[in-house]
Amino acid sequence: MIVSAASYREAQETVGILRSSGMGRDSLAIVGAELVLTERPRISTARLAAKNAGTGLAAGLLAAVFVTLVADTNLSGLAVLLWGAVYGVLVGGLIGLFRGLIHNRPDAVFTDLLPARYEVRATAADASVARALLDRQNTSTPESQDPGLSNAA
Repeated sequence: MIVSAASYREAQETVGILRSSGMGRDSLAIVGAELVLTERPRISTARLAAKNAGTGLAAGLLAAVFVTLVADTNLSGLAVLLWGAVYGVLVGGLIGLFRGLIHNRPDAVFTDLLPARYEVRATAADASVARALLDRQNTSTPESQDPGLSNAA
């Protein structure tokens, strides 16, 4: 292990520094450590229905444009677009409502396994080179050192 970082972004920045210094992609890895089981908040049924209604609006408008270009109807193009939007919102909202009812059932538990920290690791042959590159980087720019990063011995 070369460095322990509090977030994945910080670990990516460290790998970026090492890669820009000439280290190969195959010798570096970011690994999650200290896994924690967390519970995800549920999305409300109304929010899911509204989100799918917006998607349905876009799909309805696309279908209406296709109908105005291809089909021969008695309605004007604006009326076809309006009905496409209305039907799209209705169908999308209903799909979102049913998804929300299934998604938010009382017996459903939504958990994630997330790392508490991330480790930047290098192969045994490249570990000393990586530590030297990071030490040189930290001593040349001490004000830019991120407090979330800690070098491992």
